[in-house]
Amino acid sequence: MKKDLNLEVKVMDNENIIQSQLNSNRINLGVSAPLQSPLVIYMETTTYCNLACKFCPHFISPDEFEKGTMDFLFFKKVCADLLSFTPKVKLLRFCGLGDSLMNKKITEFVEHAVENKVAERFEMISNGLLLNDKNIPILAKTLDRLIISIEGLNNDQYWEFTNRKIKFDNFCKNLEKFSKVKNKKCKLHIKIHNSAVNSKAKIQKFHALFSDLADEIYIENLVNLWPGVTSNLGLDSGHRFVSAPRREVKVCPQIFKSMQVNHDGKIMPCCIDWKVENVIGDANTMSLSDIWNGEVVRQLQTKHLNGERHTFQPCATCSLNENSDIDNLDSDAKDVLARVREKYQNLIED
Repeated sequence: MKKDLNLEVKVMDNENIIQSQLNSNRINLGVSAPLQSPLVIYMETTTYCNLACKFCPHFISPDEFEKGTMDFLFFKKVCADLLSFTPKVKLLRFCGLGDSLMNKKITEFVEHAVENKVAERFEMISNGLLLNDKNIPILAKTLDRLIISIEGLNNDQYWEFTNRKIKFDNFCKNLEKFSKVKNKKCKLHIKIHNSAVNSKAKIQKFHALFSDLADEIYIENLVNLWPGVTSNLGLDSGHRFVSAPRREVKVCPQIFKSMQVNHDGKIMPCCIDWKVENVIGDANTMSLSDIWNGEVVRQLQTKHLNGERHTFQPCATCSLNENSDIDNLDSDAKDVLARVREKYQNLIED
């Protein structure tokens, strides 16, 4: 796979909708960290998935993680916690190890979060196969963006990459229904991994199928995302989103800008710790604010800032920073460390 595949697509497509899911309006973490509030909260409402993609733990190591679905009453507690953050959390993203649409009450979750304005923006990542006439109009009018991961261009390709049989034509029809919802608020972002479109003909078919439906469309490079797991199917295509060489990252930006609420209430500092090795708190017994400002987070951030990222798991075997993130604190580590120490000393004194 050539690294310039996405560039070739941009020449082919005249519409200005080709863009990755990355937000281009970014805060400089090297200058701003530590933050008073997380920028992103990842909400894992379930770990169940209806696919078993060859590059995912659901296929590679399905017995090494806990299966479960978040309780709605607990979710309401989490939303109340989110309202305590000042400034408000920028983004609440429904995603995780499972597919959000596998949670049968997911529309209630979304509606509750949006109605209570617990964040500035609301997104969901899904394979989209469980979109239907009931949830399409609700999600289209509440979410700010729905990110759909396409795993193939026909039934056979889905079987090849996901080990599941689907009805591809029906799936496309539901995406069309979503795109045509009257008074739709939600942007529809449709993406596919480059291993599924490894020829010019397949790229053209991808755009022919989805460009008219999508508000944003993109071909991602398939990368090793999950710590300790080789999941790129042997491809070495460079960074997931940008045309730039990968570089070693000493300080993980994720732990300075995000938290994930797992289905059972465990809190993780990022969204790819699929084995739940790096627990920073439990929202069943603690507030999200106390966790974000707590000693465990301070110790984790300090380790990274002191160059100790590769001395403990899952950070030692994680390549998210190199493959998928574009923020970088390495050159500012000394200054950030001083501010981290000052922040926590002030919290202790208060």
